[in-house]
Amino acid sequence: MLSNPLNEQEISLKKISNRTIWVFWFPLGLAVFIFLLVTFIGNILVIGSNLETFHPAVEWAFYIGLMLIFVWVIVTPLVDVLFKPVVSLDDAISGTNKTDYKTIKKVVRQMINSGVLPIEHHNKLSSALRLGSDLRVPLSAAINIQKESAKKNIHDHAVLVFISTTVSQNGRLDAIAVLVTNLRLVRSLVKNLGYRPPLPVLIKIYVQIFISALIADQVDDIDIEGVLGQFGSGVIASIPGATLLMNSILDGTINALLTLRIGFVTQKCLLNAGGSLLRTEIRKTANREARRELRSVWTDALPVLP
Repeated sequence: MLSNPLNEQEISLKKISNRTIWVFWFPLGLAVFIFLLVTFIGNILVIGSNLETFHPAVEWAFYIGLMLIFVWVIVTPLVDVLFKPVVSLDDAISGTNKTDYKTIKKVVRQMINSGVLPIEHHNKLSSALRLGSDLRVPLSAAINIQKESAKKNIHDHAVLVFISTTVSQNGRLDAIAVLVTNLRLVRSLVKNLGYRPPLPVLIKIYVQIFISALIADQVDDIDIEGVLGQFGSGVIASIPGATLLMNSILDGTINALLTLRIGFVTQKCLLNAGGSLLRTEIRKTANREARRELRSVWTDALPVLP
C-alpha cells in the first residue's frame, strides 16, 4: 500500500514542532519563570526583613501567608489543567474517523459533570446519553454555547487585567496581576470545555503567559513624554497629569491585548486539541480576534477607572 505523502509531511512537521517546543520554548519559559521568581523573591525578602523589626513571628507569618497564596493562585491552576484529558472537540462533533463513539461518550460525560453547562443543554446531553441517541447534535449545540461563554470569560479577564494594571503604577504588581489572571483564565477555559490542549501546546501557552508577565513588569519603563516629544506632541506632554494618564492607559492596553491573545489561542487549541490546524492560522485568528475585542474591553473598563 502506498503511503500518503501529505500524511507523512504532516507527521514530520508535527515532530519538528514538538522538538521545537522542548528545545526552545520549554527552556525559554523556564528561564523567564526563574527570572520572575528571583525578582519576586528579592522583593519579598526585603519586605520580610522590614517586618522582622516588629517581631520575628510577623516575618514568618508573612512568608507562610505568601506560600499559601502562591499555592492557591499559581500551583492550583497549573495542577487542575494538567490533570484534564486531551480530546479534539472539533473532531468529536464533526463526525471524523479520528474520534470514535466511546470517546464522544467520554466527552459528553465530562461536560455533564463539569457543572458549567446551562440546564437546558445539560438535560439534552444527559437524556441523549441515557437513551443511547446520537450524541453529536446535542454535543455540538453545547459546545457552541460554551464557545460564547468562553469568549465572555476571556473578555472579563482582559477587563480585569486592564483595570488592575492601569490603576497600578508598579511593574512588579502589574506582573503579578497579569501572571495570576492569565493562569486562572487558562484554567477557566479548560474547565469550560472539560479538556486541555496537548502538553507541548500547553507549555507554549504557559511560556507566553510568563513572557506577558515579564512585559508587564518592564512596560512601565516606556518614556511616554519622550515618545510624544519625538512625534511633535510636546504640548500634550506638558499638560499636568497627561503623561501619567497616557502611560497608565498604555500599560493597561498592552496587558489586556496580551491577555486576549492568550485567551483566544487557548480556546482555539482546546477545540482543536491534537488536530492538524496550523500554528500560523491559530496565531493570526487569535491576533485578529484580540484586536477586535480590545475596543469592547476599553468600553467596559474605562468608565470603571477612578
